[in-house]
Parts: sequence; structure tokens; C-alpha cells
Amino acid sequence: MNRIKVFYVFIIIFIFTGTIYAQDTPVKENISKDISQLIIGKWEIAPNKRAASGDITFYENGNYEINEKFHDGAGVGKKGEYKINSNVSPVTIDICLGKCGNAGAEWTTCFGILRILPDDKLEILTSPDSNYPTSFPDDTEGQYTMILTRME
Repeated sequence: MNRIKVFYVFIIIFIFTGTIYAQDTPVKENISKDISQLIIGKWEIAPNKRAASGDITFYENGNYEINEKFHDGAGVGKKGEYKINSNVSPVTIDICLGKCGNAGAEWTTCFGILRILPDDKLEILTSPDSNYPTSFPDDTEGQYTMILTRME
């Protein structure tokens, strides 16, 4: 008789704890952010082999503004449009000097890939030619790599 009582007690505890756990477990929601919205804002560019410092701002209207200071002390600022394609893997980005799609824009466009890094950082890898890179290198300080940290 004691065995049956113990068995029922375990069943009741099992059902009770299962019910509590099910109520406390949040429903999984799609928490993935669209990278085209995540990128909007001002970002600091970590030093790399190309530049000693800099910042880039991505605006919601598809425009960007970049300011870089090179290792020799010279600096440059550029403005233009950017386009993100998040339907491919890795996600691609076109960073155009001026308007994307204008005649000759392929000569002034940086073709790149981007990804989200830990600590809400972004990595953009561009190509020295007019092709999208296919993967990210281990060297994050390369001339064509930008590691971005949100400023605002």
C-alpha cells in the first residue's frame, strides 16, 4: 500500500512541476533582427591596415557617410548609397560612391559581405575587385575588413 502512495506522490509532483515549467517557459519568438535595420546608426571603425581610425553612418534612407584617418595622418570622407541583400548567405552589401546603379557605378562601388559579431559589433569585408568575397578571413585587421562598434 505504501508503494502505491509513493507512486501517486511522484506522479503528482511530476505533473505539478511539468505544469509550472510549461507556464514559465516563454514562447519562442522570431528575435532575429533584419540586418538592414540593425545597421542603421553611427559606427566606429576599428583600426586596420588601411586606416588608423574612422566612423561610418548608415542612414535609414539607404545613404551612408564615412570618414577615415589613415596611418600617415591624411583623411578622407565619402558619401553615397548602400544596398544590402539579406536573401543570400553571407549577406552582401554594396557601398557606392554617389548613387548605386548609375553608369560606371561598378567602378566606384565596394562589393562586400557583412555579419553580426558578438557584443553587437558588425564586420564588413569588401573586395579589391568587383566580386563579393565568399567568406570571412581569420585576420580581422586586413585592409579590406571593417570591424564596427556602435557609437550612437
